[in-house]
Amino acid sequence: MNYTAEDEVLIESHWQDLQRSCEKICKSEEDWNFIKRAYFLAKEAHQGVRRRSGEPYFLHPIAVAKIVVDEIGLGVKSVVAALLHDVVEDTEYTVEDISNLFGPKIAQIVDGLTKISGGIFGDKASAQTENFKKLLLTMSEDIRVILIKIADRLHNMRTLEHMAPNKQYKIAGETLYIYAPIAYRLGLNKIKMELENLSFKYEHPEEYAAIEEKLAITQTEREKLFADFTAPI
Repeated sequence: MNYTAEDEVLIESHWQDLQRSCEKICKSEEDWNFIKRAYFLAKEAHQGVRRRSGEPYFLHPIAVAKIVVDEIGLGVKSVVAALLHDVVEDTEYTVEDISNLFGPKIAQIVDGLTKISGGIFGDKASAQTENFKKLLLTMSEDIRVILIKIADRLHNMRTLEHMAPNKQYKIAGETLYIYAPIAYRLGLNKIKMELENLSFKYEHPEEYAAIEEKLAITQTEREKLFADFTAPI
């Protein structure tokens, strides 16, 4: 099943937004063409697939690529890899196909992302340990793999409300245990804090709601205090 006309409009809007973000990293026509080739291949590969929210699945790789540029500060190859990061796992394309089309470096990054896509907390303890080892080994091969994976996890956490409660709890625990500490070690403090906050939201929803309510009540007072404090500075 292909995407609807409305889906195509939504995808195009997000694509245009990503292109605006890429203006700061694309230095040549070759850079733009490299990103566009990845975009069109990934779009074709994920054609008709939807997320649990009902949105086109392809919005997810676009969002990850945008996080990679805007919030982590990576370059053209990382954008390409982010756009392609689920292609090998979810479609009929192979790592060899990616290598032939985009070169061995992109294929290596995509392969690394595919190997750690199963998550850290599997059904068996041995699988958990093995996945964790893969994660750490991948970091030593190319740090961009784990940076893109963090971007992937961040977007998944931002859209976690569409998952079943048991999945929310599992993914939140995994995020807090693995991804937030790694983000901190890599200097991504803002992302680390957001991952922790989102994990807390799904692991302790009642406490999170209570804190949100208290913050909303005191927001005006805090904003005035901040304004008064910064004005002399």
